[in-house]
This record gives sequence, C-alpha cells and structure tokens, in this order.
Amino acid sequence: MIPGPHTAAKCRRLFVYGTLRRGFELHPYLSSLGARFLAEGKVAAELIDLGRYPGARPAGRRGKWVRGEIFRLRQPARDLRVLDALEGFNPGAPKRSEFVRAAAEVILNNGARQHAWIYWLGARIRGATCRIASGDYAAWAGARGSTGGSHG
Repeated sequence: MIPGPHTAAKCRRLFVYGTLRRGFELHPYLSSLGARFLAEGKVAAELIDLGRYPGARPAGRRGKWVRGEIFRLRQPARDLRVLDALEGFNPGAPKRSEFVRAAAEVILNNGARQHAWIYWLGARIRGATCRIASGDYAAWAGARGSTGGSHG
C-alpha cells in the first residue's frame, strides 16, 4: 500500500522495531517530532539483520513475530515525510526504496489490536541476510552491545 497525504493524515500511529525504538540511536528523531510512546506490541513478520540496523518482512508463515513499540505521531503528514526520508522510502518509487511504508496490524501486549504505519524492508534488498530468530531487535542488540546505526 502506497499511502497518499490524505491517508497519512488519518493514521496517527507508527510501529517501530529497530533503531527508532527507545534507547537506540535514531529514537531522538521520534522525540524531536513529538511522537508519544503508547505501548509495546508485535507484528506478524520476520526480522532480518542488515548489519547496522534491522529490516522486517511480513511473515510468510504463521508463528513468526517481530516485537517493537507503537507511537502516536503528533503531526502525521509532516512526521511521515521526515521519517520517509530517514528510512529511504520514496512514495513515488517504492520499488527502488530501501524500506516501504505500509499499514500493519499490531497486537499489543494486552492483546488489543491496532493499525499503525510500519516500514517494511523493500524489495531491492537482496543477498545474504541473517534472520533474527527472536524477532526482538532490542534483546538481540543488547546481547551484542549495540544500539544500531541508521534506519528504524
């Protein structure tokens, strides 16, 4: 789904699973936009180690989850333009983008379900990648002593 400005204004939530999470290198971008933490949750996906940051792809099989955090955006249209640039997403050329923004269903830790924007790993990423089996970048990076590089 390629969101237009009208659609972007309707969804105020963003799910992050990598270096945009609290305590990681790119989280100050969310803070500077005035994004407010809402809850922790998970999406049906698999998490890929891309070196300095992770990427997520929708799960092809049941039972795979990526854990992360959901935030409320203060000014969605403006905030998403900033985040699109940070994530390497070009709405006019999604097939050439490193990450692609789309809507996803997030299951919160209390079992509630909400829709939020997410940046999925784009199709242009190919080659050797390693799956992060736990689906939790924070736990995985903590075990490695890393807070990430770029992207979220």
